[in-house]
Amino acid sequence: MAVTPGIPVGRYRYLVVAVIWLAFFFGGFDRAAISLLLTDPGFLQEMGLEGSPEKQGLLMTFLLLPYALSNIFLGPTADRWGPRKVMTLMTGFWSIAAIWMGAIGTYFLMLVGRVVRGAAEGPLFPVANRYIRFWFPPSERGGANAIWTSGQRVGMTLAVPLLSLAIGMWGWRSALFLQAFFVLILVVPSVWLLTADAPEDMIGIGATERDYIIEGRTTEKGNRDGERGELSGLLHNYRFWLMVTYHFAVLASFSGLTTWLPKYLREARGFDMGQMVLFASLPYLGSFLSSLVFGFLSDRIGNRAGLCTLSLAGAAVSIGIAALVDNPVVSALLMMLGMIMWGIGPPIYYAIMQRIVPGPIMATGIGIDNGLANFGAAMAPAVVGFLIAATGSYLSGLLFLAVLGLIGATGAAVLAIQRY
Repeated sequence: MAVTPGIPVGRYRYLVVAVIWLAFFFGGFDRAAISLLLTDPGFLQEMGLEGSPEKQGLLMTFLLLPYALSNIFLGPTADRWGPRKVMTLMTGFWSIAAIWMGAIGTYFLMLVGRVVRGAAEGPLFPVANRYIRFWFPPSERGGANAIWTSGQRVGMTLAVPLLSLAIGMWGWRSALFLQAFFVLILVVPSVWLLTADAPEDMIGIGATERDYIIEGRTTEKGNRDGERGELSGLLHNYRFWLMVTYHFAVLASFSGLTTWLPKYLREARGFDMGQMVLFASLPYLGSFLSSLVFGFLSDRIGNRAGLCTLSLAGAAVSIGIAALVDNPVVSALLMMLGMIMWGIGPPIYYAIMQRIVPGPIMATGIGIDNGLANFGAAMAPAVVGFLIAATGSYLSGLLFLAVLGLIGATGAAVLAIQRY
């Protein structure tokens, strides 16, 4: 049934995206917690990590490798069993992993906890994209993606000061136990009670809004390349692989920076704890704002791939210059600019992929993309750590991230020429 113009449509779909945002918000706490623990003398001493940047970098790599594999092998479960069941189970396992990591006392067991957490977090992006693909019409997906992709960066922005305070008051284990507590009491019940696999399955949604969403889905254009045999067609679609390359560069630059930025500010730039917290938090806030603004703008101005190109190329150039300048404050501000530019891309990128990947295999396609991109990006924190250890300087590690960004921007530029 067509929706009559002028009749209020309803906004329940934005409650669904708010629940997804909440999951990403607390997902960001884990990434921030590890970067902060690498600056905590008690944690480093207890885990035997003092003077070992290679082993420190592996804490993030051992999260990202199983995370990447989980995307590929567990992501399709959201297409098969529905995103609501999958997200409820996976966030429950987040809490179990956080409790484990907070309770153990050896580096090996910490790595085991990182593996469990990574595997449990893997389906998150496929699940989120499956929700958006079925709950939002194409004309609103840039803004919807801007909301949920901002959750992780808001979480990391607030996690840095909050977890720094908790670590100072109660020790490093509190940063992990607090995650488990809030995920169990807020995220798990919200997913189960407030969302459904599609608007057709949700009792609380109004008929007008339901018809509006379904009408937008059924009239959607743009993913014909993937419809011949669905998965086979998608895997033969060169646009899909260009965006996978782009995504790899996006994730590599993000994981490399989130792991090493606090330590870089402390050791290479000589900031005290207060300055480090400030300049490690502001980049996440800046990327949050740029994601929101440009995500909604992309629904209006089009050529989303052009915005993706601008985003990653700008981030790469900013990071590269930040590594080269002498002034510590200028370097920190350039890092912040790099993260602001970086933040433009993710919500727009997902809107492009939601156009390329057919609806029935939305989670499967995003799982393949996110898994492969993360599998490569998982190496970034360790590679940066090895470069720091080999050269005795952060310069080579940061330039490595900048070069990856420029490579990824080239892939998006091809689609920008086609005005995707």
